[in-house]
Amino acid sequence: MLESNIFGTCGIRRVFMNYSESDLMFTPHMALDVGLALGTYLNKKPSPKSLINKTIVIGRDIRTSALPIEYALISGLISAGCNVKTLGIVTTPTLAMSLQILKADAGCMITASHNTPEYIGLKMWNPSGMGFTIDQEIEISQIYENKDFIKTEWKDIGKITHINDINDTHINYVVDRIKFDGSNLHIIVDTGNGSSCEIVPKLLSRYKINVTTLNANMDGHFPGRYSEPSEENLKQLSEFLKSSRQEDIGMALDGDADRVIFLDEEGEIIDPIRLLALLAKYYLNYQEDKLKNKNKIVVTAVNASHLLDDVLNPLGCKVIRTKVGDIKVANALKEHNGFLGGETSGTYIWPDLGHYGPDSIATIARVIKLMIDTGKNLRELLEDIPKYPWYSQNFKLKKDIPFTETINQKIIEIMKTTFEDLDYKILRINQTDGCRFEYNKGWLLIRRSGTSPSLRISGESTINLEKSIEMNKIAENKMRILNLI
Repeated sequence: MLESNIFGTCGIRRVFMNYSESDLMFTPHMALDVGLALGTYLNKKPSPKSLINKTIVIGRDIRTSALPIEYALISGLISAGCNVKTLGIVTTPTLAMSLQILKADAGCMITASHNTPEYIGLKMWNPSGMGFTIDQEIEISQIYENKDFIKTEWKDIGKITHINDINDTHINYVVDRIKFDGSNLHIIVDTGNGSSCEIVPKLLSRYKINVTTLNANMDGHFPGRYSEPSEENLKQLSEFLKSSRQEDIGMALDGDADRVIFLDEEGEIIDPIRLLALLAKYYLNYQEDKLKNKNKIVVTAVNASHLLDDVLNPLGCKVIRTKVGDIKVANALKEHNGFLGGETSGTYIWPDLGHYGPDSIATIARVIKLMIDTGKNLRELLEDIPKYPWYSQNFKLKKDIPFTETINQKIIEIMKTTFEDLDYKILRINQTDGCRFEYNKGWLLIRRSGTSPSLRISGESTINLEKSIEMNKIAENKMRILNLI
């Protein structure tokens, strides 16, 4: 495997810089070469005389650095003989949905998702709406590193076409498949100054829902709140719901809207894994026809709560865990023919809707339809879904380096001793992504983030939240001893 893979967990993501001699920053020069590499990968082997112009769809979010990256990327792609269809500012789910409709050979979304404003990134997509696999990313990285670009002549340069009204296409796609009348509902949505500012209120209006918006002007500086829809960043939305007697539900999205977080009418943030369990349970019990030819399989990441297993296993549903990242979840969904995937971050993947990208737009519609079909609010619907004492923290790494097997073994060794000292028995060590220690009183996961120079520690004690926090703090102390944070 290539050691210097330019891709992380979710594509390429770095701090923007107009020029840099290294690839530690994301520069327009880098985007140009990435465009050439992707174009070469898609047009590989044919000579210029037999060149077939592949079609790439490009979308971008509202970040200030997205535009220079887009222009440079397009320059590389058309120079490699590809035709480009640009969508302008869109959500990541809209780009993923559009690929089959626009008969594209690949897609590129220019976004840093939930990261802070100085970051910019790039994520590549297959026609299925699923992100590029590791094998695809490695092949493109090799072309990029070796500068082994396809040679094209002046007459082989690709063309650029701008696609209008793709948001309407996405909305129609969802509304045609998920039908309900929401005229009795009042919803507040916090679009976080991101690329969902237009499409989400418009979708809700199509369902005749009474909509209140918050942070609904697109702005790459994120003046309303930081892009990540975390508990800390959603205090304003939560307080509004607590003080309002009208709103039935609240929701918040990140910068590119691949994530959506829901809040109940009392302002409580809904754990995405609890919601995933609820949605899966509802489909297994009441919407089995929607499963069609899918297996009773739900896919999530290795950092997800065990409550999924406890809720879904009795219904004959298997839970499969992957590395963190919607691409990994989507891959496993496709491989095992599962019917639903999701992560702790608030991403949900619905294969029955025709693509394998995380689709917050469709998820919003399905959550609301569930409320209308049952006549219950979210709080009532979640009464049968347990709350587990899951706890997570992020720490800045002292050195922004990949975690090698040597580092992982040091983590395993120090934590083995720690569990022995606490008189806890380790049942299994899962190294799917980082080091997940499953022990007789819960589980603990220590992993390097794939999207930022951070160490993530998460876990769940079967005793209580206090014990989950205590185990997290113990692990934090051990990581400081190893000089990682």
